[in-house]
Amino acid sequence: MATNGRLAGRVAIVTGGGKGIGAVYTAGLAREGARVVAADIDEAAAEAQVARLRAEGADALAVRVDTADAASVEAMVRAAVDRFGGLDILVNNAALYTALLPKRPFWELDEAAWDRVLRVNVTGLWLCARAALPHLRASGRGRIINISSATVMAGTPGFLHYVSSKGAVIALTRAMAREVGDFNITVNAIAPGLTASETGKAVQSQEELERPVAQRCLKRVQVPEDLVGAVVFLASDAAAFITGQTLVVDGGAVFH
Repeated sequence: MATNGRLAGRVAIVTGGGKGIGAVYTAGLAREGARVVAADIDEAAAEAQVARLRAEGADALAVRVDTADAASVEAMVRAAVDRFGGLDILVNNAALYTALLPKRPFWELDEAAWDRVLRVNVTGLWLCARAALPHLRASGRGRIINISSATVMAGTPGFLHYVSSKGAVIALTRAMAREVGDFNITVNAIAPGLTASETGKAVQSQEELERPVAQRCLKRVQVPEDLVGAVVFLASDAAAFITGQTLVVDGGAVFH
């Protein structure tokens, strides 16, 4: 792993960092020299990802976290700071994705399903940012990167709870950026298109993954590696004067 990369000397937490797109984020940040925490509710997945990173020379830590639980989130941040001495980057990636949710009209959703998605996808993100804030402030160059979804712009039917939660991520990003700018912390969001992630491929057919291709300017299936550049850029000094923004990464399917 790089010792003189764009993120050398920095510490990053990636929630949902043990598998799927989150694991690709942890690898991408590590390649740029960051010391990374792969935090995941699936502890075995986090440990396996960290083993892979360490085999490649990265300094990494696996932590089990339930981002919907405040005590668990506080413990995650504590573990990161105890191990690495500080925190510079928080990637709020953990979420309940459409690939894991049954598609149904909103009038057939029950309150438990609605509350669960909003709790993980919005409240969890806020809990992580709140816990990380003192350490990001101490860093002097803190970065919060929230993962939204291009489905907010498309208005995908059948997943109103998910689409609403990801719309809230964009709103939260803009408001949060206003609140922490005085601490030299930037807050931005990335809105991916439908991505052929490890999880997505496990529950979706190739036909479903290819369906958005016709709507894109770039006619191919989106893969997790397509998102790494945006995460690294927003975490780096190159984006030091960019905040409150949402970067859509979907091959040009929607324009925002």
